[in-house]
Amino acid sequence: MQKQFFLFVPLCAAAILWLSSCANETEINKVMGSGSEAPVFISYRAESGSEITFQFSTPVKVVSAFLDTGEGFEPFPDEYTSKISLRFLSDHSGGRSITADLLVEDAEGNSLNVLVPFKTRNERIPALVINEIRLDYINPSVEFIELRTKTSGNLGALRLFVASTSIDEAVYEFPPVEVAAGEYITLHLRTLEGDKAVDELGSELNLSSAAKSSDTKDDARDLWVAGAVKYLHTADVIYLTNQDDIVLDGLAIAKDSVDWDKNKNLSKAAEFLAKQGAWLSAEGDAVKTPSAADAVNSSNTTPTRTLCRDETKADGNTLADWYTCDTSGASPGGKNSVKRYTPKAKSVSKAR
Repeated sequence: MQKQFFLFVPLCAAAILWLSSCANETEINKVMGSGSEAPVFISYRAESGSEITFQFSTPVKVVSAFLDTGEGFEPFPDEYTSKISLRFLSDHSGGRSITADLLVEDAEGNSLNVLVPFKTRNERIPALVINEIRLDYINPSVEFIELRTKTSGNLGALRLFVASTSIDEAVYEFPPVEVAAGEYITLHLRTLEGDKAVDELGSELNLSSAAKSSDTKDDARDLWVAGAVKYLHTADVIYLTNQDDIVLDGLAIAKDSVDWDKNKNLSKAAEFLAKQGAWLSAEGDAVKTPSAADAVNSSNTTPTRTLCRDETKADGNTLADWYTCDTSGASPGGKNSVKRYTPKAKSVSKAR
């Protein structure tokens, strides 16, 4: 009798379901067969809008395969290989979510059943930037990250990371959404009871409304993160990546070095951005690991004073691209306020 293993694989992860350690090798072989090593699923890669490849630890062939969409695909070759290609009969570009149910078998008859959720290839990513950020929360004003597109394209499978929360798991993965050049996209990082939290995935941009009415606009696109978790902090590294972990845009923020040093993930994330030239020193020079001195100052932000990109300048990937807008200047879904916040000078009492 052949060995059969079952494996559910979360996105971009692999795990092995081992046999019980209570049985010795002889007992296992009597029941499961002579082969001692089962194939292990390693990873997948979206090669194009019509092809996904699955990597296994040893050569296997496909016994059966199903997609949760019910759609068809080309037959698999009757051969053993460690890299299996699943080719759709039509193009599925745009970061579409699909789950494959694969039953594979090695040459010794050991089989493995794998459920693999994956995203198809998105080859139409628009040029875009992170444009405005609200770090502070006072009900009903919630934190948000606003994007601004420079060209048209599709947002599917782009991932937004917030380093203070995690450098391994994205806070948000974008669904397939066709966008035009010049769009403002507000990602609301909490969903309150009074929100009409409708993800605006098509051409209608007036479906959402926030508990704070000025946080949504009928000519801007709104997307929502469910729940009430706090993701953003005054010391953080925020970045947007594609399916190949290439940083599309990012920035570092901090009140001071003490604020920055509280979370070691910030330096790791800043170094990740620096390696790709996505964040530079305050002087605009390449550095191995940007520090708090290279971060956008977040000490003066409030729910109505957000961090804003200077929309009149080209993206320089430095703190000089950013400023804190003046009180009541927050503008989710719209052009950034040009009025900047200037801290009042502290009065010094004279000794009598």
